[in-house]
Amino acid sequence: MNYSFLSLNAKVGVSAGARAGFNIANLVKFDAPGLSKRKPLLGSDIAGVLRLDFNKYIGFQMEVEFTQKGQAWSHSLDSLKYYGKFVANYIQFPLLAVASYGNHKVKGVFLLGPYFAYWTGGYLQNSIRIDNQTRYEDHQRFEFTPNEVRFDVGLTSGIGADFKVGKGFIELMSRYNIGFLSTAKKIPDLKQLYNSNFSLSLGYRYSIQ
Repeated sequence: MNYSFLSLNAKVGVSAGARAGFNIANLVKFDAPGLSKRKPLLGSDIAGVLRLDFNKYIGFQMEVEFTQKGQAWSHSLDSLKYYGKFVANYIQFPLLAVASYGNHKVKGVFLLGPYFAYWTGGYLQNSIRIDNQTRYEDHQRFEFTPNEVRFDVGLTSGIGADFKVGKGFIELMSRYNIGFLSTAKKIPDLKQLYNSNFSLSLGYRYSIQ
């Protein structure tokens, strides 16, 4: 019995590393102010990664992630261009089932699972450009009110590839995240907005065992 248990544990592969990339984010149900049009927001995405591979097909991945979500908007009138954006910084914890297929050098990877996130802060930025020269720019730290919901729960799905390099893997991954909780409390006349973002990242995981 003990021998069987130790044999099973020996088959679990453990790897740890980090990844970095960018988000293309928007807020679902967001209405751009005035005559402006919605634009995707580009944000940072950085994470530490721990993966357990139970066999060559199935695994489990945990992450601690810093990610920027939010929304951008813009309006143009002749040579005058107005830009605005809202950036929300989150600490996020994805818990992902991993399916992989391939050989020991190259593997296709699929991810699916929930994430739990906490909104730590952010900022608002507005700028006006005339003839492609910035004439005005305003940058304000976002101040929380009792109306914001700082916790978020959502779903992460991803597809990518692992490439064997040395004692680990280079990972190229694309992901989509959708939030299930509104960024604001359910109050009459208060818009209910939801996080949504697509991300691309490049990382490296070192095989511990």
